[in-house]
Amino acid sequence: MLREAKTLLRDYFALTYLALLAILGASLVDAVGRDALGSAFAVAVYVSYAAIYLAPVAAASLLVKLALRRATRLASTLAAVIAVLGAAALEIVLYADRALFELYGFHLNGMVWNLVTTRGGVESLDGGTATLLGFAAIALGFLALQIGLYLVARVSPVARSLAALRSRSSLVSAAALLLACGGFERATYAFAYATHTDSVLAAAGVFPLYVPTRARTVTRALGLGGVAATSLYVEPSTGTIRYPLHAIERARHRRYNVVWLVAESLRADALDPEIMPATWAFAQRAQRFRSHYSGGNCTRMGVFSMFYGLYGSYWFPFQDQERGPLLMDVLLDDGYQLDLRTSAKFTYPEFTETVFARVPPELMHERDGESGWQSDELHVGRMIDFMERRDPTRPFMSFLFFESPHARYQFPPESVIREPYLAELNYATLDLERDMPLVRNRYLNAVHHLDQQLARLFAYLDQARLLDSTIVVVTGDHGEEFMEKGRWGHGSGFSEEQTRVPLVLWIPGEKPAVIDRMTSHLDIAPTLLRRLGVTNPQSDYSLGFDLLEGPARSGTVVSGWDELALVLADLKIVLPLGHFDIGLRSHVTTRDDVPVGSPDARFSASRPAVLDLMRDLQRFTGSRG
Repeated sequence: MLREAKTLLRDYFALTYLALLAILGASLVDAVGRDALGSAFAVAVYVSYAAIYLAPVAAASLLVKLALRRATRLASTLAAVIAVLGAAALEIVLYADRALFELYGFHLNGMVWNLVTTRGGVESLDGGTATLLGFAAIALGFLALQIGLYLVARVSPVARSLAALRSRSSLVSAAALLLACGGFERATYAFAYATHTDSVLAAAGVFPLYVPTRARTVTRALGLGGVAATSLYVEPSTGTIRYPLHAIERARHRRYNVVWLVAESLRADALDPEIMPATWAFAQRAQRFRSHYSGGNCTRMGVFSMFYGLYGSYWFPFQDQERGPLLMDVLLDDGYQLDLRTSAKFTYPEFTETVFARVPPELMHERDGESGWQSDELHVGRMIDFMERRDPTRPFMSFLFFESPHARYQFPPESVIREPYLAELNYATLDLERDMPLVRNRYLNAVHHLDQQLARLFAYLDQARLLDSTIVVVTGDHGEEFMEKGRWGHGSGFSEEQTRVPLVLWIPGEKPAVIDRMTSHLDIAPTLLRRLGVTNPQSDYSLGFDLLEGPARSGTVVSGWDELALVLADLKIVLPLGHFDIGLRSHVTTRDDVPVGSPDARFSASRPAVLDLMRDLQRFTGSRG
């Protein structure tokens, strides 16, 4: 009976392997076609990795059978349960990874794990009931598929047809084929890495959990690679924090109030007289920055950069040591009345451990409402109530993070300015090519709702005559792409759509102006700290400049979870935090995201800026431990 059970499992895993090949088919289609070598490499990965993904499940089943070999019936039952549940879970993970890659261009990674395990993370997706039901149905479908395959493997005609595959020679041939494919893809990747063969490197990036083999010693010994294979190590910000670099000195200053308004996913071109008429009108009275970059392509890095004036990669050591920004230190030490609000959660991203680490929890108010737009409406009303009830003899700081423009881009009927729009954004059934124009109309309607809420705040500040004594900041945490450069949303790349945001700055007494030079979220904190009486050189506490008095920028840095973009006047270089090899064409583009013809030469010309970046990544932390 044990032998029969073993044969049954072997047949079941053979069928499951074919099912995995079907699931990975979309990845194979994406990976082939660049050239013959890249296509051959993709096929080898496709064949070998389906077996690699399945191996842990098969091994677990085998170990159970061996451990319980004396209890034959129990061993067979448990091995079958592990095989079916394990294979179904594997297929669900591969399907989810593929869906994530199609939508956002990255695989399951540390950022996704952080989202799943942090309080408020999954809630921030705002998937909706239809999406959850859709994905639940898909998961049950994979479980049903695996149960079906197990039952099929038990059917006598199928078992007889698979009998030929169980012969020793067939098993040896199958194993030889898998080993040959594995060896070929290993050797091909090492060759491609040394010679910068883009087709192979790009194909490798399509498959989930692909583990590269670089074999630098071997390829160098064979004389592969040359001057173009220069390698740099862009070291993440790590170690003990040294921030600020020198003791802070203060001068007498005007005690400005601060109203800081940040909108989720607010891209630069959304600040438009039709889409955001109230904000546009307010911008005509203030300083409007038309070439402004966020410091990140995601909320975590974008908000961090605007409060600290530091690159987003500093997030991790600052979070580890729960070190808030100098800006909040100054406000707290000066006795500001604080009213901090978000229509999301302060725990995701972990602002309670970074930006607002020193702020008492009772001064932070989170999402309140069934949806982001409802919460925005409630928080605006409560922010106005706070300003009405504040102690007028003390300055105040109000912060509000708006969720209206966050996917699923929800809004009430009175905010509709663009039709038709997608009635329900269901991630499980979304077709990017078919639905994206309708999705973008949803976004524009949601942004219009945001503007209606900002209008309430602008009207109150005017009516209460607070603009004479209040600095107002209006911006977005990052942008949002709608397939203009092949991606949807944010966090998947550094396109202009994902990184450019509006910035409107009101400082009492400053004349209205439109500023066209490049500016960054890194510049907001130094600008405010100067007005709050900090006299230190800005290099003591930030990597930014005063927006009104500082020098013109020659470039800026936009950070992601594990990579960053150096944006120069006419060039954009995306650098992984780790080893970066010149010559990967997809990493070097014009500022407008067009791949450049000669990435090596363009990178070499920008080497001084890259070296400055590498130094800045460690300026405010100790040496790497």
